[in-house]
Amino acid sequence: MSIKNVYQIREISTLSFNERVLQEAEDPRNPLLERLKFLGIFSSNMDEFFKVRVASMHRMIELGKKRMVDVLEVVGDKAKDLDERFQAAYATIMSALTQQGVKLLTQSDIETHTPEIHQWLQEYFQENILPSLVPVIFRDDRPMSPLTDGALYFGVKMWGNKTRYAVLEVPANLPRFVVLPDNNIMYIDDVIRHSLDDIFYIFPYTRIEAFEFKISRDAELDMDNDFTEGYIRKMQKVLRQRKGGRPTRLVYDEDMPEGLFRRLREELNVGPDDTVIAGARYHNMKDLMRFPARRPDLSFEEMEVAPHPVLDGNRTPMLDIIRRQDLMITYPYQSFDNVIRLLREAAIDPKVEAIKMSLYRVANPSRVVNALINAARNGKKVLVSVELQARFDEENNIRISERLMEEGAKVVYGVPPLKVHGKLLLIDRGDTLVAGLSTGNYNETTGKLYVDSILLTADKRLTSEVADTFDFFDQTTGIRALTPPKFRHLIVSPFNTRKILAKYIAREMAKGKNGYIFLKVNHLTDKKVIDRLREAADAGVQIDLVVRTTYAMLPHENIHAISILDRFLEHQRIYLFGKGADRVLYMSSADLMERNIDWRIEVAFPIYDPVLQQQVVDMMAIQTSDNVKARILDQMQTNHYVKEEGEECRAQMETHQYLMRLGTSQNAG
Repeated sequence: MSIKNVYQIREISTLSFNERVLQEAEDPRNPLLERLKFLGIFSSNMDEFFKVRVASMHRMIELGKKRMVDVLEVVGDKAKDLDERFQAAYATIMSALTQQGVKLLTQSDIETHTPEIHQWLQEYFQENILPSLVPVIFRDDRPMSPLTDGALYFGVKMWGNKTRYAVLEVPANLPRFVVLPDNNIMYIDDVIRHSLDDIFYIFPYTRIEAFEFKISRDAELDMDNDFTEGYIRKMQKVLRQRKGGRPTRLVYDEDMPEGLFRRLREELNVGPDDTVIAGARYHNMKDLMRFPARRPDLSFEEMEVAPHPVLDGNRTPMLDIIRRQDLMITYPYQSFDNVIRLLREAAIDPKVEAIKMSLYRVANPSRVVNALINAARNGKKVLVSVELQARFDEENNIRISERLMEEGAKVVYGVPPLKVHGKLLLIDRGDTLVAGLSTGNYNETTGKLYVDSILLTADKRLTSEVADTFDFFDQTTGIRALTPPKFRHLIVSPFNTRKILAKYIAREMAKGKNGYIFLKVNHLTDKKVIDRLREAADAGVQIDLVVRTTYAMLPHENIHAISILDRFLEHQRIYLFGKGADRVLYMSSADLMERNIDWRIEVAFPIYDPVLQQQVVDMMAIQTSDNVKARILDQMQTNHYVKEEGEECRAQMETHQYLMRLGTSQNAG
C-alpha cells in the first residue's frame, strides 16, 4: 500500500469502527443475547458500508481517482478478515446459547426430529411461507430480472438428466426466525430448505439444494438541481433508480457449486474489482437484532430511567416551566417521553398559535408526527421541514410529508440540494417563544438506544434565531436561497461554522499550555479543522477527543483520543473550549466533516445556563475517564482498550448513576 496514512482514510476508519462493534460481540463481559445483537448491528453496518462507502469509491475510480483502487483492495481484505471473525463469534455465541437452553435448530437437526414437529413445519410452510415465494428459473434465452439490494436469496441447483438453476427470494415480510412448538428456534431459511420439494416438484431431479447469497448495490442518489417537477416526484424517481444500482458486494455460501456461482456472477454483473466474499450458510445477519429468545438472565440488566430533576412528578405545563428556566433532557438515561409530553401539551394549549419542527429520521409509527397532526387538528399553524434525502428513510419521509399535508400542516423541504440535518423545534405561545435544540433526531425509538441531549429554552437570544431559521426554510425555493439570517448565538452550517470554530481554536492556541479543547463527535475528518487542531496541540493546548466512528488525525502528545462503544450508541456532538469562567460550550447536530460544515444545514447551540453547562462538563469528564469500554484511537486504528488503571470507570454506567443522583437529590429537595 503506497498511500500515506491509509488508516486515516474515511473508508478504512469506518471499518475500524465496525470492528469495535464486532469487539462487543466477542466480549465475554457482555450477556450472550446482547452479543448476538451486536453481531446483527455489525452486519447491518457492513451492508450500509458497501452500499454507500464502497459504492462511492467505485464512482471515484470511474472519475479517474486511481489511488482508490489500492484503498478498495485494503477494504476488501479487511472486510474478509472481519467476516471470518464474525463467523467465529457467531459459532461461539450459538454454542454457548445452546448450553443455556436456547437452541437454534438447523435443517439437519429437523431431519431427525419428531413426526409432530415435521407435521407442524409442513403446515406452517404451506400456510405462511409458500404463498409469498416467487421462484425464478434461469433461462439461456432471457436475462434474470434485477435482484433487490440487501434482500436474501437462494441459488437453487437441481441435479438430474438436465441441470437446472433457479433463484428464490426469502420473503422479507415474514419473521426471519420461526419459534417451534417445543420453543426451539429455526431460521425461516431452513424451513424453506426443508420444503424445497413442495416448491419445485414439477421438475424431474434426483437431488435439490439451496445456497444463500445476497447482493449489495450502490445506494447513492443522483440528484440534479432541477426541482421544477416537484421534490417528492423527483425523489420517488431516483429511489426507483437506486434499485438498479451497480453491485458493490456479493456474499455467498462457500459451499455453492461452481457452476451456479459462475452463472450468478454473470447474471448479477459482478466483476473482478467487486468485493466477493465466500461466507457461511446464513446471510443477512442483521436480523439477529430481532432474535426471538427472551431471557433476562442472558440480556443486559434493565436500566432504570433516571428521574428528571425538574419534570418528573411535576404537573405544571412544560411551557410554563421552560419560560422560567432552561431544561436539558439526556436520553436514554432520562426519558424521551418528556419531548412527546411537550408536543402533546402544545398541541392542545389554547395559547399556542404555531409549532415548527425539522424532521430528519422519525420512528415508524411516530408519536412525534401524531402530536403534530393533533396540533393541526386543533387549529395550530404547523410548519414541518422534512428532509427527503435522509438516506434509507426517504420513503418513510415521503409518507409522513403526505400525511402531514393531508391534515393541514405546511411541509417544506429545507434548502435543496443541501440536507437539513439540524434538529430544531419552535413553539409560539403568543407572547413567548420556546425552542428545542437537539443533538439527535426526534425519534422515540432511537431515543431508547442513542445517547443524545435536547435543550429546551425560552432564551430570546436563541429562540429568535431558531425562528429566523424556520423563516429561512419557509421562504427558500429549490436552490434559489434567500440571504440567510445573521447568527450571533447559533452556529449554523454552512454559514458560520468554519469561522467560529477557527476563532475558538485560535483563542485556545493563544493560551498555549493553558488552553483546552474538548470535542465529542461521530466523525472527525475535515482536513481544515484537523490542521487547526494540530496547530493548537503544537502550541501546547491539551485536547480531549471522543470520536465514535471515523477519525483522520495522527497521534500527538497533547491529544488524547478515544472511542466509546457500549450498550448505547454515543450520538451527542459537543464542542468545549476553555475552562472555568472562560469556558464556552456548544452542543450540536454536526460532525466535523466537510459535508456537515459546508454542505448541510446544521445547528450548534450554546449552553448558557451555568447549571446545565456544568452537567455537560461533568458527563464529558466521565467519558474521558472511561477505562472499560473506551478504545484508543491510534495511528493504526488497532482498537486497543484503554488500560484499566485505578478505579474502574465505565462511562455509560457512570453517566446513568450521575443522572440518577442528580434527579433523586433534586426531586427530594
